[in-house]
Amino acid sequence: MKIGDRVICGGGGGTYATHVVAPANHLIPVPGELTLEQAAAGLVQGFMAYALTHEAYPIKPGNWCLVHAAAGGIGLFLVQMAKIRGGNVIAVVSTEEKARAARAAGADEVIISTQADFAKEARRITNGRGVNVVYDGVGKDTFEGSLDSLAPRGYLELFGQASGFVPPFDLMTLQEKGSLYINRFSLLYFRDSWQTYAEHFVQWVQEGRLSVKIDRTYPLADAARAHEAFEQRKISGRILLIP
Repeated sequence: MKIGDRVICGGGGGTYATHVVAPANHLIPVPGELTLEQAAAGLVQGFMAYALTHEAYPIKPGNWCLVHAAAGGIGLFLVQMAKIRGGNVIAVVSTEEKARAARAAGADEVIISTQADFAKEARRITNGRGVNVVYDGVGKDTFEGSLDSLAPRGYLELFGQASGFVPPFDLMTLQEKGSLYINRFSLLYFRDSWQTYAEHFVQWVQEGRLSVKIDRTYPLADAARAHEAFEQRKISGRILLIP
């Protein structure tokens, strides 16, 4: 790194600030083809979506994928990258407004979770078989339904716990529901794929295959308002705090 380089600080906390001191190995260069807004809103979360759809469970053409919170920041990236891989995407959202955002990102089917049982709907959509993979950042509240959405030998990729941690459960459940797989995903173990991902990210954005949706921006002094918007589930896409 040298003075003047555009970077993302990819480690730890303490970044709600106008200036940050960070170890050099925590800094991620921002490709020259991207704006700082695109990088801040999408580069790191896009990497998580890339690792989930391209490596943790590499989606094959024709696979059925179910994405929870599909209109959120990472959800929109998961939908778009699953489509880039040739998958069929079922998006789970909470409102009709968010359903429109998921469809605009390329979702083939949308389930509004406040109006229907997403596991039953996923099986209906797939003619009773279930999906090949579920991407779940919600955790406790969706865990059982996610398992019930899977086809035999399907994969549940858990990458978050917005509703709380999944409690202990009997591993025999995986056998009974179809010899299922569960992965508790951590981005830390995919860092060697960063360079390949960054090149793809820039290319996809330039080609219009990947959109970085910024829902709104707030001054850093209004960070509490940004958190309130998240907690009230008003967001579709990403929020930026501007120092």
